[in-house]
Amino acid sequence: MYIELKNINKSYGSFKASDDVSFGIEKGKLFALLGPSGSGKTTILRMIAGLEKPDSGEILIDGKVVNDIPASRRGIGFVFQSYALFRYMTVYDNIAFGLKVKKVKKQEIDARVKELVKLIGLEGFEKRYPSQLSGGQRQRVAFARALAPNPQVLLLDEPFAAIDAKVRQELRSWLKEMIQKLGVTSIFVTHDQDEAIEVADEIIVTNRGRIEQTGTPIDIYQNPATAFTAGFFGVTSELEDYKAFRSFEEVEEYDRAIIRPEFVKITKKDEVQKYKTSAVEGTVERTAFRGNCIEFTVRCNGSILTARRELDEPRVEVGETVDVFIYRIFITHGDEVRLLPNNAIREESVVI
Repeated sequence: MYIELKNINKSYGSFKASDDVSFGIEKGKLFALLGPSGSGKTTILRMIAGLEKPDSGEILIDGKVVNDIPASRRGIGFVFQSYALFRYMTVYDNIAFGLKVKKVKKQEIDARVKELVKLIGLEGFEKRYPSQLSGGQRQRVAFARALAPNPQVLLLDEPFAAIDAKVRQELRSWLKEMIQKLGVTSIFVTHDQDEAIEVADEIIVTNRGRIEQTGTPIDIYQNPATAFTAGFFGVTSELEDYKAFRSFEEVEEYDRAIIRPEFVKITKKDEVQKYKTSAVEGTVERTAFRGNCIEFTVRCNGSILTARRELDEPRVEVGETVDVFIYRIFITHGDEVRLLPNNAIREESVVI
């Protein structure tokens, strides 16, 4: 592993920001630290950068313990949420700043800045000031400035938070392509699940200072390892009493029954429903257009569910009574999570 955290603990008074945190990141990979506010993700990033010091545990970069090495000597580039560009400096001078501090030769600085300006797609903007740039352009300059000294590690603290949605979408693709091209080991903090899923090679899910799960976006989504991850990752709803829904195995002890929109099928009363005998009735309370589908809020057996239908399917109205079939649910007990399939599907798969 190129970056390793071993049994890291960090407290601020009575608040434990990092609770025995351990994980490793391979060289050249792009990882996301994903979690709710206060989960400890930014603290982890700042400790790797050397801006905070752990109370205990070890941080290793390329096999070397860096706990006592100053931030300026760790070979790390840092991109802040607020760009942190020098407003009185041009694009050229902002990118060149770190190289000038290191007293790199002027000719080398010029070559490096031109290389990075081309990389970020801002040729012709070298003499502009930050106030003359869009939010997306400013963030690209911030990336280039962090990359100028050829860091071995790039850290990004919610790099797209201050940018509007359309530009944010474009920058996600751009960042992923850039990291792959440069091969620099990178970690970015985000609370946006779509962002983490789209950009990261792997995701580290944080909660209350602990690491809940590490893995690829697909693996974490399909196979949540803890009760928190099952409820946090994806769009989720909870069933008041899953036993009120037909054809599920009864679990004696459980805390929560969690479902996602793709676990639910709603059909109009006059539509053919493959599992109609195992469906229950629900009432549509709200609809929302989501671009590629219609999302529904349905009240069913005392629970509020989220479901989706394709745009070309017959229209369902607010107040309409529909058939609701749930394919599967996540059942949690303590910190454990279990996927419970609907028996109607399981029985159909049995060949007699």
